[in-house]
Amino acid sequence: MVSTTKWNVPTISERKRVTLHDVAEHVGVSKSTVSLVLQNSDSVSAATREKVLRGIDETGYVYNRKAAALRQTMPSDLIGIMVNGLNTPYSSEILNYCEKEALQRGIVPMFSSNAEQFSQQEKLVQIYMEYKVGGIILCPAPYTTASWLDKIWRSGFPLVQIMREVPFSQFPAVVADNRKGVYVATQHLIQLGHQKIAFLGGREDISDYHERLSGYKDAMNEAGLRVPSNYIFPIAQSRQAGRLALKSVLEYDASISAVVCFSDLMAYGVLSISRELGIKVGSDLAVVAFDDLPDSSITHPALTTVQVEASQFAAQAIDLLQVYMNKPQAKPERLLVPTRLMVRESCGANAFNH
Repeated sequence: MVSTTKWNVPTISERKRVTLHDVAEHVGVSKSTVSLVLQNSDSVSAATREKVLRGIDETGYVYNRKAAALRQTMPSDLIGIMVNGLNTPYSSEILNYCEKEALQRGIVPMFSSNAEQFSQQEKLVQIYMEYKVGGIILCPAPYTTASWLDKIWRSGFPLVQIMREVPFSQFPAVVADNRKGVYVATQHLIQLGHQKIAFLGGREDISDYHERLSGYKDAMNEAGLRVPSNYIFPIAQSRQAGRLALKSVLEYDASISAVVCFSDLMAYGVLSISRELGIKVGSDLAVVAFDDLPDSSITHPALTTVQVEASQFAAQAIDLLQVYMNKPQAKPERLLVPTRLMVRESCGANAFNH
């Protein structure tokens, strides 16, 4: 027979969460003194602090930082930063630099993603507001309205849009010079002799899609080149979407010799499916993209792309947000992050930078 041992511990029903009062009673000080120690207040002597911390360890008290944050966090110490997706490489780059920039300024960032869903965005912004953040940096989800942004601002929470913006919202924004970037990239393909150029990727319900598409169309129109509707393939960006988009436009016109991709992520899919189809990128097909992710210089072939530095997005967005945190009535600004065409192997030209 297997023997059993009864452990001398309370049953689940007997367990009781240790409270601030329990710690104070155990140590022999007031609740307010324990609270001051937890807040790292300078008004508590070193000896008392050490005694309280020892008492916390002895009683097993767990500090509820969430509740404390709601009570104590000053608005300037905490900001909410929401991007469109945590699993997209460029958004991850933005968050990485936002963290560095925020911490350098003594600000604590709270990261989240709206996953391109307005309902999720609405819920998370409400949580930010409950945490009394000093302001919000937001990549707005599709179907975000100017009136919704206005409601947040009027509730006392300044915000800055990043990467994209709500049309006609007239709220502060930090966005890439999307039109110029794609215009220059498309012009480069035309100068290389390409006439049949497709535009792959991007959602029709977000602002940066229309700005990039405008740059492509303007360059094509100025060159007198025809743009059939099937040369344009809007789709939410992903590697798989890039594969699907290239197959679709080539099925429509197999003589297409170049493509402009909405993002590097789309281009990675294009490079992948091209190898499977026996298409040699750089000679059979020229490919340009947008973002210049760290991996884009080491793809095979190396990807020609429009560079937009994520570090500039982060620095400008946080600096701009601080303006409105300190002066809510300041005039709304729209800042453009400059773009630069990085010419590499995938477009078939010799490597040089514009």
